[in-house]
Amino acid sequence: MYRELEVNGAAPLSFHTDDFILKISVPRVTEKVTENEGRVTEKVTENGDRVTEKLQKIVEKSQELGEELTDNRIKILRAIIENPYIAKSELVKVVGISYTSIGRNIEVMRNKYLRRVGADKGGFWEVIE
Repeated sequence: MYRELEVNGAAPLSFHTDDFILKISVPRVTEKVTENEGRVTEKVTENGDRVTEKLQKIVEKSQELGEELTDNRIKILRAIIENPYIAKSELVKVVGISYTSIGRNIEVMRNKYLRRVGADKGGFWEVIE
């Protein structure tokens, strides 16, 4: 399944575990058909559009506040939008910075752009637009 999604240009699966429950998020892929003999010519992932739209709103909000989001903070926000249950240890792999730096960046964005809902274990991140 993972290889098929990759070949078709879809976003990858995201996995999250809560105690004994494994949650797998599969991105929805829609197809645009043109009058080219009814062949599929373009695949569009709705998840990717939603992520880009949310990020754009957050960047605009930061500009209104007179702040500039760094590349690392944008990567963190993108990862959280794609998977609200992502752990800091997973963010380290995605963003490519240390665990401590992830924590510092999250603290700067907390209550402006991010909010933690629930406990540290089992909770999730909510992006504030």
